[in-house]
Amino acid sequence: MWNPPSSHPPKRVVWKAVLSSLRNPQLLRPVWRLALPVILTNLLMALVNIADVFMVGRLGPIEIAAVGMSSTVRLLVIIFAFSVTAGAMALVAQAKGARDPSRLSFVARQSISLTLVLALMLSLVGWVLAEPTLRFLNGDGEPLAVRLGTKYLQLLFAGTVFLAGNWLVSSLMQGAGDTVTPLFLSGAINVLNILFNYLLIFGPGPFPGLGVTGAALGTILARMLGVVAGLVLFYSGRNVVHILPGSYLPNWRMFRDILSIGIPSALQGMVRNTSQLLVIRIVTSTAAGSYGAAALAIGLQIESLAFMPGLAISIAATNLVGQSLGAWQVDDARRWGDAASLLGMIVMSIIGVLLVLFAPSLVRLFDPSAHPTVVAAGTSYIRIVSLSLPVLALSMVYNGALRGAGDTTPGLFGNLLGRWLTGVPTSYLLAVVLGMGPAGVWWGLVAGTAVAGIYVLIRWQGGRWADVALRKTDLYRRHLVNLPEETRERYLREIRTSLMARPGATEHIEEANVRYQLGQSGSVRIHFTAQDYQVAQDEGGEDRPIPGPNEAPRS
Repeated sequence: MWNPPSSHPPKRVVWKAVLSSLRNPQLLRPVWRLALPVILTNLLMALVNIADVFMVGRLGPIEIAAVGMSSTVRLLVIIFAFSVTAGAMALVAQAKGARDPSRLSFVARQSISLTLVLALMLSLVGWVLAEPTLRFLNGDGEPLAVRLGTKYLQLLFAGTVFLAGNWLVSSLMQGAGDTVTPLFLSGAINVLNILFNYLLIFGPGPFPGLGVTGAALGTILARMLGVVAGLVLFYSGRNVVHILPGSYLPNWRMFRDILSIGIPSALQGMVRNTSQLLVIRIVTSTAAGSYGAAALAIGLQIESLAFMPGLAISIAATNLVGQSLGAWQVDDARRWGDAASLLGMIVMSIIGVLLVLFAPSLVRLFDPSAHPTVVAAGTSYIRIVSLSLPVLALSMVYNGALRGAGDTTPGLFGNLLGRWLTGVPTSYLLAVVLGMGPAGVWWGLVAGTAVAGIYVLIRWQGGRWADVALRKTDLYRRHLVNLPEETRERYLREIRTSLMARPGATEHIEEANVRYQLGQSGSVRIHFTAQDYQVAQDEGGEDRPIPGPNEAPRS
């Protein structure tokens, strides 16, 4: 029989682990390998949006207004989709790390079911509310914009299941560690989207020229083909996400697990967008007026491009942390999160330097005829906010790492604290009360970013995220929930961590036992009593000491 280790390696302080990543750059390579295809995927999505606006722009200003108002309402679809995809990505990553294909398949099926249920509900509500919502947004504007926008928006809401399903397919693959296939899928879908939009907007040859309606229809058709292609890959067994035979009937516990992770992530987007409205109001209250709002709009566009590497690295962190926790290698998860955060800060710092150097040229690139006030305010925005990019990267990537553990409330509270309770009041104080003008708003936003970053860092350093991940597992719900805390920690430290560190080891949760299959070394069965656990048997194979956690995380 084997003898479990009697001690557990002490936890390392976050910054010591970050310095360790500097000394071991090989830790950064897997993060970058996962992140780079995501960056390219996001760029493709941005390009197809630009192409859509360009084509609709050929129709006239009323058509652009119709699509612009509709895009604001479409944020509801994005927020809804993220409430499923964020949770699905985390749980798939953990199932992949646990080397449990049946669990991975179960999470994928339930994510698809949840997406379908919520999409049908949103389609119905969106179809009914499209016209009154656009009429409210349009104010005293041209009524034609409302009529065109209503048709466009109702079609998009009707196709919600394909829009959201497309994001879900990519998120499931990314959570399981495949970021390359979503890149190729996205490339194909975006090419089809542009082609369909051109044919259906302008109607060359035998195709009907549907104008704005054609833009919506082209988007839905392309996304529908993307969902079909993703499902074919899932069922073919040629992708890391392999859906096995099983039921799609709703499992309400899994629905709750997915949404408990995803809803706080989605609400972060709402916090950012709603606080941005107040920021715009503060900017227009300064001497810069509408010119300040124009500078802010340009700055946000440039900043959104600068965000892409940070967002991609945060997805890599979700995958690596989730997989490590699936195999219950908590120290590996910690090291991956720290390494990803370090890489994010390095990349975003480089981008920040470039933005500072070329800020005036970038403003003029977006608006060649910009008013001098717009150029001055836009340049100051880019240069001031660029100073906070390393801290923003820390916040974004640690948010992704926490998401991999299923702990998304720190990101929500960090955004509330940073955006609403710090950024907006500080912007008003500096810009209006102290008379600093637009620059005061920009410094207020930097202060909010710093507060949010510090809050998320503290939550990551506290380590509660490992417990959050554990409580969503069948192991905890069946066997560990009633154990005394000290006994539970001893089991996790001496049994689960050590056994799952073995290459190829798998964990099988049974009604009365937990069995660890160790390949040629046999298996270990753990029997749980009311207050303790016992090693029931150790089958076959030669006796070997159980290894402690690896010195370096496994990729």
